[in-house]
Amino acid sequence: MTILVAVKKNGRIFMGADRITTFGSEYTTDLVNASKIIKLKNAYLATSGYTLLDNIIEHLYEHNHKMMESDFKNRAQVFQFFLEMYNEMKKTYTLVDTGKETYAGIYNVFLLVTPTSIFGISNNLSVHEYDSYAAKGAGSDYSQGTLYALYELIDDGHELCRVALEAACHFSIYCKEPIDILEVKASDFGQREAGGYKSTGGKLRTLPNRVGLANFSLVQKEKLLTKLLTKPDEKVETNGKKVANRKSTPKKASTKKPAGSKTTSASKKTKKSK
Repeated sequence: MTILVAVKKNGRIFMGADRITTFGSEYTTDLVNASKIIKLKNAYLATSGYTLLDNIIEHLYEHNHKMMESDFKNRAQVFQFFLEMYNEMKKTYTLVDTGKETYAGIYNVFLLVTPTSIFGISNNLSVHEYDSYAAKGAGSDYSQGTLYALYELIDDGHELCRVALEAACHFSIYCKEPIDILEVKASDFGQREAGGYKSTGGKLRTLPNRVGLANFSLVQKEKLLTKLLTKPDEKVETNGKKVANRKSTPKKASTKKPAGSKTTSASKKTKKSK
């Protein structure tokens, strides 16, 4: 199994994955070309599920299939890419047991990341675009929880991606270091490279061991602290029309005396004693 994470932060996008590959009750993390991040002409792609899909994508890439020319500019183009891949799987590759074929039965999930967008593809081929971050595969619940908790506190997209991957590796038995992380840049794409479908080269950073947050100082942002402490603005409506919001202010303590109470004078004279 596999954990895949992508993070968009401050105009930069990072993508990462672990390196575990399982064979029944066995696993390994040191295969040749073990990185699960695949470099297409105009995007990075990674998959969680059967490793056979990795072989298929490599085969299509090496044979210059037309689908590899996709720009992946929107969901429609991403969907078209996977439709063509699914058609090739049914036509060219023997992947489905007799009598078990189901609609869009790829059984894998994917992250496809361009310099501007993060797309997640489910095993029924549905495509979704994510605004800030996404996690797919085994342990994705742990990664998404980590990203939710830390996204507003950490400005570094690389660190967010790292901690999210490590959370999955810590809690899921199907995820394990080393982890690979790279920044997705426009300069990485547009032409085929000698390294083939995994030609990430020096762009890829591999972390062999878990780092955690022991040496990381989390400082609450002033804006976040203000947001947490400030009450929501009151919405004021006049004759059904919205007007400018009015800041809610604490009510002052009333100085009005309760009905029936008597006022006593501080200079009240005492009665003369007889």
